[in-house]
Amino acid sequence: MHQPLEKQAVTPVVENQHVTRFEVLMDAGFGAQKAGEILIRAFAAAGVHVYSEPVIPAEISPPPRTPAALSGAIIRVADFKIGNIGNHTDLILASHEILLETRLGDHETGPGCRILLDVGLRKSNAEDFQRVIDQVIERGYELVEFEIGATSAMLIKSLNSGKNLYYLGILARIYNLTCELVEPEIRKVFFKLPEGKLAKNITLFRNGYDYADTHIDYRIEIAMSRSREEEILIDGNSALSAGIIDAGIKFMSGYPITPASTVMHTLAADFAAYGGIVHQAEDEIAAVGAVIGAYYGGTPSITCTSGPGLSLKQEFIGYAAMAEIPLIVIDAQRSGPSTGMPTKTAQSDLPAVIFGRHGDNTTIVLSVADVDDCFYAPHVARYLTEKLKIPVIVMTDFQIANSFEVVHKMAVTEMEAIDDIPDHVLQRFYIERLPESIEMVKDNQATPGTPDGMRRVTGLNTDAAGEVAYSPASAQRSHEIRNRKLHAVRYALQEPEIFGPEDADLLVVGWGSARDIIHEAVSVAQSRNLSVAGLHLKIVYPLPLMLADIFKRYKKVVAVELAYGDDLKPAPLASLLRMETAMNIISALSPATGRPLTPRSVLMKIQEYLCEHDI
Repeated sequence: MHQPLEKQAVTPVVENQHVTRFEVLMDAGFGAQKAGEILIRAFAAAGVHVYSEPVIPAEISPPPRTPAALSGAIIRVADFKIGNIGNHTDLILASHEILLETRLGDHETGPGCRILLDVGLRKSNAEDFQRVIDQVIERGYELVEFEIGATSAMLIKSLNSGKNLYYLGILARIYNLTCELVEPEIRKVFFKLPEGKLAKNITLFRNGYDYADTHIDYRIEIAMSRSREEEILIDGNSALSAGIIDAGIKFMSGYPITPASTVMHTLAADFAAYGGIVHQAEDEIAAVGAVIGAYYGGTPSITCTSGPGLSLKQEFIGYAAMAEIPLIVIDAQRSGPSTGMPTKTAQSDLPAVIFGRHGDNTTIVLSVADVDDCFYAPHVARYLTEKLKIPVIVMTDFQIANSFEVVHKMAVTEMEAIDDIPDHVLQRFYIERLPESIEMVKDNQATPGTPDGMRRVTGLNTDAAGEVAYSPASAQRSHEIRNRKLHAVRYALQEPEIFGPEDADLLVVGWGSARDIIHEAVSVAQSRNLSVAGLHLKIVYPLPLMLADIFKRYKKVVAVELAYGDDLKPAPLASLLRMETAMNIISALSPATGRPLTPRSVLMKIQEYLCEHDI
């Protein structure tokens, strides 16, 4: 349905929905992400569950009115707890036709999608606008063409900004968010603006709100379903930063890299108040070296990076394992290889973090399933690395790092020593406490300054006394002890989270951010009487000893992950599960598109394997 510009004075129809998803799209630098941030804060303040994904251009200052300039926010709201961005978009507000065409090409719009297209630039781009409008009409979507009025346009011109606030007003009115709810959030986000300029921006918001009030004939209502006092709105990297502080880590060294940079930004603002230091190193190698040095001196330390930075850190990670110095590395995965797509998500670093160093590797790999896990992962990482003196890598990804989610307030520990870690934090990652005594390659593990505690630190092989040793026996002993540390983790791992019956025909396995996607897909499949269960791994390496026995309970086991795989090359998780269990684990779903997995794509694979394959 095509609604013309001159439509006036509508009587809106209120649509009560349990869950919906919408997008606001603008050229980079025009504030679409700020508008999205204000909206999700307002939804959270209204007691609605929300999950968001920023649309971030990979280039710095890309040319406007090009696909590379696409910026914005994808927002999913619901009257129940949600932990993923969902299947499809129900409404798009786009500032011009190029951005709309770009997103339509991603094929993420749902049936009956509503399109609000600003046609203010149509006069000079008539053919392009008509081409995209024809695409919208051909798909059967409802199109509203609108143009910002003269008064608001003059105000935007005087400010050289503010169009995003006008769009914010339109969306707030459509989703029945009151001005009294939204305007305080505008003031919080733009608190640095002079009062006069802030007032003009709020006027633009109200003008957009009034436009929708008289020109858009529907309202979308999501019922309040949560207590605003017990829950907070937070993104993954902010939760991770707070967890680093609460875990008692006192030194962070890093180098700016998307999507890990905001951890450094957040800590730079807050860390000093808790006795912490942020060090921006000259490069990734220097950052991990500084962290190893600080941890050797007895200061709990951490470094954050993404794929290209991880590659540069590998030699030092191997050195920390050999020298028996604690090390925590956060890897916020993005689409690769090489520079790849810096602002797209992936789960493709698994082989690199497990096997990326030469020689025999001893590394523990944790993953986070949601924003909650981001807060608690640093506690577990510190506990394991200080207990075992081997590197621990925490795996997050672009999606979790940047997505806002409504979560319960985290339980603060103020951890000073690793024995302070609460049982509930370990249980969250399905691991028990390790044995009190863990054998080390070198008997002397004193920190610098300990009287009579001088010791050699080297990447060379050593004996128990810490002396360099090249004998076959000492080399074998060192390998055995390092691996026994990993085995201690294997023995401590509990049965991972399983949702669904223990005797289903199909088991779907995933890790990290795939958790809520698998859970939602499996829940829908079970409501359709399909015999399926899901399993999620938080500690991805080493794997629990009982995993093969769990797999044997099911007729077929498949893996889903956001990493490339095909008929001749299993994706990383499927390969790891095959190696560890000696079972034929199938890569059922392994896209490398840079877009998140969706519950619907997993559900379709469940139906395919149960209905088309002989199980």
